[in-house]
Amino acid sequence: MNKTRIFALATLMLWGCHGNTKTSTDNSVQVSDTIKHVNANVKPFDKGVIIDTVHCMDESTQEYAIYLPTNYTADKKWPVIYFFDPHGVGNLPIKIYKQLAEKYGFVIAGTYNSKNGMQMNESGHAALALMRDVDQRVSVNNSRIYTFGFSGGARVACSVALNGGIAGVVACGGGFPQNTPQINQPFALISFVGEKDFNYIELKNLDKELDNTPLLHQLVVFHGKHQWPPVSDIEQAFQWMDVTAMQTKTIPVNDSLVKAVQQQLLKEVDKNGMQDKTIHEYFVYKKLLNFLRGLTNVDAYVTKVQQIQSSDKYAKYIKDEQQSEVDEAHMQQEYIQYLTDKDGLWWRDKVKDMRSIISRDTISPVSLQCQRLLNFLSLAVYMGASRSFNSPDDVATGHFLDLYALVDPTNPEHSYLFAGLYARENNPDKALSSLKDAIKLGFSDLKRMETDQNLVSIKDKPEFKELVQKLKDAPPKLDLTQ
Repeated sequence: MNKTRIFALATLMLWGCHGNTKTSTDNSVQVSDTIKHVNANVKPFDKGVIIDTVHCMDESTQEYAIYLPTNYTADKKWPVIYFFDPHGVGNLPIKIYKQLAEKYGFVIAGTYNSKNGMQMNESGHAALALMRDVDQRVSVNNSRIYTFGFSGGARVACSVALNGGIAGVVACGGGFPQNTPQINQPFALISFVGEKDFNYIELKNLDKELDNTPLLHQLVVFHGKHQWPPVSDIEQAFQWMDVTAMQTKTIPVNDSLVKAVQQQLLKEVDKNGMQDKTIHEYFVYKKLLNFLRGLTNVDAYVTKVQQIQSSDKYAKYIKDEQQSEVDEAHMQQEYIQYLTDKDGLWWRDKVKDMRSIISRDTISPVSLQCQRLLNFLSLAVYMGASRSFNSPDDVATGHFLDLYALVDPTNPEHSYLFAGLYARENNPDKALSSLKDAIKLGFSDLKRMETDQNLVSIKDKPEFKELVQKLKDAPPKLDLTQ
């Protein structure tokens, strides 16, 4: 197998999924100077329902989904959130978070034209088209424009904010598209990462680095992997957007909301965190400071943070955490090399050992590290298989897909890709069997299946048509992980 292909994986961890790579010399998206409100004579959007497809008036190929709260009225200016999904499914985050938009009074819109793998200027063009069109149709509060993305969409959301005009960013499972961004105008950033996310260390390090910048920032770690965060966790983002607007005096202080957030976070102090109780308390008190500074008396939380920071327990935590991060980064690099240097038997033993650690204690630091590494490997072998599909090296493709099924057995993607490989090799029985397995595991992308050129040789088979009909009849699903 060609080792060059594997070494390319280090850079194939696209800015869309894994940070610190560049697709151009300037990764910022410039939008702020070109967004102007226009009172267009257009039919108003329905309120309280998701409008799945809106074509931009100035550029019909640019499409988005939008949701207006039921109490929306053009007589007032509304805060707006622009969503960026890594696969360009503009209505997905709208469906997930519309109730929070309703509760907190936000207009939310998501583009279909920005997705992983694009040059940043292409995503910037999609962002600009989205924002310009919404601004012509909706009464927008230009002091409260927010960007919100997951994975590669998080990198787009961050990049859009770099040149100003954005009040805040919600970045989930990804950060900036470069290590040290040039921030021209400050904005409020809240980032979310699952403790099993392969970008966990990246987001933690970003949060530390931002301590030396003018950005208001907060990191939230939730129980999950590389995914759109659950509604129960992401409500903090909506609260953050409101309280930081109060802190910057963009909106009046809402004492009832401030009190509700304070009570909520004080309850969090007593919950069992992933760390030692003292360390868990430290991070919650820091969150209390970030959310409430300037809005209520936070002297007690300042004292708590200072006390813990001066303790031996905190010093040990910092030392252990730094070593763990170094070890994990080293293991990621080793595993990329081992994808070609080690055979299937070695990988079966390695994965077995990792799963044994996980089964003993799913939330211990070493167990969470193993889960992140398995998720990292899932991405690496997916990228390897996807790349080799574009070459005649079916042996390499099969190798990657075998490893994919080993490290991420419940993911339907490896079975789906196997179906394409077998169909391309004129083995219809195996192709159809793999396709059935993919659907059993949750594959539901009907459009992709119907248009996939790798499946051409089996599309006239009755079994294939039955599977197509099965997907057509199935209820739609929300895929948070993608």
